[in-house]
Order: sequence, then C-alpha cells, then structure tokens
Amino acid sequence: MSKKGKKPVRVTKPNKRQQTTSDQTTPAPQSGLQFAWVAAGLGVLAFLLYFNTLGHEYVLDDPLAIGKNEFVRNGVAGIPDLLTHHYRAGTEGAGASALLYRPLSLVTFAIEWSMAPDSPGIGHFMNALWYALTVALAFAALRLVFQGYHWLWAAGAALLFATHPLHTEVVANIKSRDELLNLFFSLAALYCWAKWLRKPAGAWLTGALGAYFLALLSKESAVTLLPVFPLASWVFFNKTARESLGHAFLAAVPVLVFLVLRAVVLSKTADNFVISEMDNPIVAAQGFGERSATSFMVLWKYLQLLVFPHPLLSDYSFQHLTVVGWSDWQALAGLAGYTALVAIAVRGLLRRQPLAFCIAAFLGAVVLYSQLPLVIGTLFGERLMYMPSLWFCAGAVWLIWRATGLDLKSEAATPILPSAKKITPGFVVLGLIALVFGVKTIGRNPDWKTNLTLFTADIAKAPNSIRLRNGMGSELYNSVVANPNMPEAERESRLNQIVEHANAAVAIRPNPVSFLNLGNAAISRNQYEEAVRQYGKALEQTPNYDLARINIGRSYLAWGRMEGRQNSNFPRSVELIEKALSYGIEAPEAYLDLGTAYGMMRQNEKAIPNFEKAVELNPNNRTAWNNLFIAYKAVGNMARAEECKRRADALQ
Repeated sequence: MSKKGKKPVRVTKPNKRQQTTSDQTTPAPQSGLQFAWVAAGLGVLAFLLYFNTLGHEYVLDDPLAIGKNEFVRNGVAGIPDLLTHHYRAGTEGAGASALLYRPLSLVTFAIEWSMAPDSPGIGHFMNALWYALTVALAFAALRLVFQGYHWLWAAGAALLFATHPLHTEVVANIKSRDELLNLFFSLAALYCWAKWLRKPAGAWLTGALGAYFLALLSKESAVTLLPVFPLASWVFFNKTARESLGHAFLAAVPVLVFLVLRAVVLSKTADNFVISEMDNPIVAAQGFGERSATSFMVLWKYLQLLVFPHPLLSDYSFQHLTVVGWSDWQALAGLAGYTALVAIAVRGLLRRQPLAFCIAAFLGAVVLYSQLPLVIGTLFGERLMYMPSLWFCAGAVWLIWRATGLDLKSEAATPILPSAKKITPGFVVLGLIALVFGVKTIGRNPDWKTNLTLFTADIAKAPNSIRLRNGMGSELYNSVVANPNMPEAERESRLNQIVEHANAAVAIRPNPVSFLNLGNAAISRNQYEEAVRQYGKALEQTPNYDLARINIGRSYLAWGRMEGRQNSNFPRSVELIEKALSYGIEAPEAYLDLGTAYGMMRQNEKAIPNFEKAVELNPNNRTAWNNLFIAYKAVGNMARAEECKRRADALQ
C-alpha cells in the first residue's frame, strides 16, 4: 500500500484516572518457586533465631494459660468450653481476665496438651514454628500488597521483622501464642486480600474475611488491622476513594461478627475488671494532662525500642515507669514525633505514597496501646509492639533502600535482582542491622529459660519494679521449698535474697506480696512469730488475701507443734494450734497434735474429738487410731477403745 493510503495514527491523551493507573510499574514475570525459596529461607532463619528456647520451661503467665486451665487440661475435649467462655474461665480465681475473649490460642494449647501433657517443650517448639511461618508469610503477603514495587522491599521488611529483638517476649513466652496467631492470620488475610484485588474471585475474598475472623479470635487487637485493607486498596491498587470505602465496609464484616460473638460469650460472667496501679500506673494519673503526657511518654519509649531495642525487660509496671506531666522531655518528644508521623501519613496517603501507608498502618496498630482511647491492663509491654513492628520494619526498609539509591518502583520490572551497584549499599545496611538484631535476640533468649533467670536478668535493669522484686522473692522461696536437701549455705543465701528483694519493694511502696515473701522467709527459718507478723501485714493491705490467711494458719500450726513436741509446753501448743484452726487450717496433723497436747495434759475428753477429726480427715492414720484407743480407754469407753485398736492394728 502506498504511503498516501495509510491512515494517520490517532494519539489520545489519557484521562487522569488512566494516567494514575498506568503509573504503576508492571513487574516482570518471575518464578513463584524463586519467591517460595526466599520465604522458606526467611522462615528457617526465624526458627533458628529461637532454637535456643526449645529447652525452656514455663515462665510468667504460661501456667495460668496452660497447666492451671481446666479446659486446656481436658485436651481436645475441652475445646467447646474454650470457645464458649472467657479467656481465663477454666483457671481458678482468674476473674480479672473475664473481659478477654481469645479462644484460638487456648485451643492450640489444648491440642498440644492432648499430644504431650504438661510439656513446655512442645509449646516452645510450636511458638518458634508459628513465628517462622509468620515471617515466611510476611514476605509473601507484603510482596503481593506492595504491588508495583520490587520484591526486595518485602524481603527486607521480613528480614528485619524476623531478627528484631523486641519479639523475644512473644516467642519465648508460650502464653503469647495469641500474638503469634493474631499476626499470622492477619497476614493470611492480607495475602488473600491482595490476591482478590489482583484477580477478583469469591474464594480469595472469603479467605481474606475468614482469616481475619481467625485473627480476631486470636486476639481482639486484630481490630486495628481493619483500616489496612482499604488503605492497601487505595495506595497500591489505585482504587477510587469510593471503592476503598466499600472495601472498608467489607473488611468490617468479620469485626462485627466477632463483636457480637464476644458480647454473647462475655455476658455469661459478672466479673468486673479492675485495673490496679501496680499493673498500670496511669490509673493514678491526675486529670487528662498527666494521662495524656504519660501516654505520649509511652509512645516515645515504644519508638525508642523499635529503633534501638535495649535494654529489654519482661516488666515495665510500677515503679519502673511512672506517671509524668508535660514537663517530661519524653512526653514532649512523643507528642512531636507522633504529630509529625500523623502529618506525613495524612499528606502521603492523599498522594498514595507507600511510606505513608506504612506509617498509617503503624499508627493504627499502636494507638490501642497508647492508653489514649482507653486504659488497658498494662502500661507498657514489648509483646504489644509485635504487630506494629511489622509496619515499622516495612517503613524502615523503604527508607533504607531509598537512602542507598535503589528506586523500588522503577526497579519493579527488573527480573530477579537489580544490578549489584544499586543493591550493594542497601544489602550492607540491612545485613548489618539484621546481624546486630539477631545477635541481640539470641543473647536475650536464655534470660527467658525460667522465671528465676528472667527475674535475675531484669532486676539489674529495672531495680524499681515491684513486680520483678516480688517475682524474684517468690521464685527463690519456691526453689527452697522444692529442694529440701539444698546445702545450708545456699539455702540461707536464698532466704537472705528473699528478704532483700522484699524490703526493697516495701521501701518503694508497702504491698501485700512483699509482706508475704517476708513471711515466707521467716517461716522457712522457723521464726514463726515473725512470720505471723509479716503475713498479718499482708492481710492488713488486702483483707481477702487468702494465701496470707492460710500462711498465718500454717505458721501457728508449726509454732504450736514446736511448742508441744520440742518444748513440752502443751498449754501454749493448744493455744497456737487452735489459732491455726481459726485461720482455716483443716489438716489431720493439726487435729492430731491438738489432741495429743490435750492428752498430755490429761484432758482426754477434749483430746477425743480432735483425734476423731484426725481419722475423719485421714482414716489411714495409724497414730490417730492408737491415740483414740488410749483416750477412750482413759475415759472408760472400752467398747470404742477396742474398736479403735482394731482399726490401728489393721493398718500395720
């Protein structure tokens, strides 16, 4: 055809909507197997970082969530009860957690109990495995969500997340399975969500909403993920504002279903959740000024630990962290820092900027723990930064790649890896950070081996924490009781440490647990009068402190037995043992010794009912039957005496 016959090519100018869409760089086709290897490598790294926790024991609240939970001990058969009751319903005397509905982690504990009852080993293994799977899924999900950007962004974010030392509490503390499952299913939801946005299909949408519901069943804080769904649609998939808003309503469906289910389950209990100053000092804040200042101080400390995770602690309660006012520099730094983050997020989201997405997701995840919207059960906790840290790592990696000269967007179409010149600086920076983080993580893990190792490590960094001081005292006392053959020098050293930690805690603020520990040290040294005095102080502080009341009874009983057996002071023995009974001691040996004291004073009429009570409580007590024989014979009741002798002889 001649040139004259050719029709001119018509060039059309794209409209604004088309131009926005075309700005997205289309990634070059890449092998799914390649990314599977990257995910697997990250997962293996994450598991290896926590390999040295596999031999750890239960710590902190692990027993409350596992071994002391009746429903968990029932194994698989207890799952229906776990799904239909509040978090601590199966744990005796744990009404303070009645406002929590987190059944999924307890279900996993029940399954593990069926496989290996009362085994911390399987719990630690599963925590490390869930963490490894979460890291692998983080890479897979973020790679899909960060559409139009090179996969090195997702890989770097997953790497920093895997190695971040702030996660040691979550992985090394079995009870924190709720955090692990929450993020795992949240990432599964985001993975399915991104798949649905790329290729709309009912199965992917159902998977996203279903996984999100499982995240909510793991921990209520998954509700903070809700805005991430529409933000991802808006920033990375160029959906209109109207479409993104519609996506927000879609993602809200599992939240509404969960809230209804939670309300139904929690309506079965009348427990009132009261937050104490010891758990969260902010309840003592005077007015909104102190509360808001303390909240921003807490937010600042979270940022500090995300950037520089040292020192790490298992407890930040009273009086390690205290209420502050607006004269505190950390409160001012927190206000300035988070105001800047909000401004960057708002401005950037309007322009669909990826860093703004990370900041917004981080702010949405951290706001629940700021104490601003509501006061929660603890002022500060490293585990609370588990989900927020993912978005922090994603934003940090985006900045690192940008600062080292790699344009993640323009390189999205590059097969496999950009040139070495472009990626080497970023690799070096990320590698060094990951190395330092990894070393810190591996070094922190041994602290979590037992309560004793944990408290020993942390008290040195937080000497003003009453909870750590009291926990240390309790663990030292338990070790003394559990090892009756402990060398005397070691035993005395531990008792001295109990007194030291208890007195240090009382100096900060008198509290019932510290007085209990002082009483424990005294009773272990047979200083019964001192033990009664200290336990009495604990009761004065908390009149319904059952353990202190029981221990007063134990002290009077041991004191009374000593007066009778060693000092032959039988009137004093009777007086003390009767005091023990008035404090709820219901032990056969108490009645046996009381009866013996009466018998030694020739008051057999008073001895008989006590011996009778002793054999009622323990029918196999041969000494009690013999003493009954003697007492009945002394009062002339030969028929009953012979009957008691036959019972005693039968127990030979």
